[in-house]
Amino acid sequence: MLLVLFQSINGQFGLRLKFNNNNYEEWQTAVGHRFGQDKKLFSPGFEAGIDYWFRLKKRRIEFLPEVSYTMALTNYGTSELDKLSLSGINFNFHTQIYALDLEGDCNCPTFSKQGPSINKGLFFHFTPGLGYFAAKASVNGDPPTEFKDKASGLVFRAGIGAGMDIGLSDLITVTPVISYYFHSGMKWEKLDARIDDASITYPDSTVNPSQLQFTLRFGFRPDYSRGRRR
Repeated sequence: MLLVLFQSINGQFGLRLKFNNNNYEEWQTAVGHRFGQDKKLFSPGFEAGIDYWFRLKKRRIEFLPEVSYTMALTNYGTSELDKLSLSGINFNFHTQIYALDLEGDCNCPTFSKQGPSINKGLFFHFTPGLGYFAAKASVNGDPPTEFKDKASGLVFRAGIGAGMDIGLSDLITVTPVISYYFHSGMKWEKLDARIDDASITYPDSTVNPSQLQFTLRFGFRPDYSRGRRR
């Protein structure tokens, strides 16, 4: 069904499945202070997205704007804290530079093209982006009045990494990618409010999370396969 759908679409589209190793150290520390828990927070996480491909005419610099949905869940199951969840929607503008084949002029990667595959398929990427996150704590019992069980907001993100295009056919390309992302501050009000110190006004907990991401992209080129048939 997917192949039939993509046969009717012009251009190249991609589906991305991602595994995220997240680091929310400041929030993790605050949860430890508040609930006495030291479990790794929001790691692992998972993400899925869809992108559209276009490129420069005379240089192998390619652009793949993407919309993705991400989620992570940490279960505690204690008498005070049940779980913390995180979800978000991201817009990523992937810019891929094929440094070993910068002046190449091809519809790479396909089996119909000649040349060393590593030269044609290896790329480095830089990805600026913008996201919206929503975090929530499921708390058992009565938390102090200062404690806020939700946090949300906009976040700026930027990533760098490398990938390798592997052409399965003229229509389908599989691309593994490894990336590292940086994020702007994400604020959770009064996350560190403790029952024994409820009279104290606690500062907001702000984290600048980092993320090691492993991506598997499935690229579809229905425009190229139709051009060959013509």
